[in-house]
Amino acid sequence: MKRGWFGPKRFGWGASPASSEGWLATGIMVLALIGASIVFGERPHGWIAPALVLMVYSVVVVLTYRHDARPWM
Repeated sequence: MKRGWFGPKRFGWGASPASSEGWLATGIMVLALIGASIVFGERPHGWIAPALVLMVYSVVVVLTYRHDARPWM
């Protein structure tokens, strides 16, 4: 991979999408969170599915993060 999907934020701590792939991954994560909350939200352990979505997204961010990637704006 030549270019990181995520890079450092301009202000504060954390990661920010630095390429179109990063923005696509973020959009898919938001849609998956909404879908998981709608489908599993009323169940007793409905928090597990959204938590799994966030964990998978976190792994994607960690694996595609580059400190020299510039935010895509």
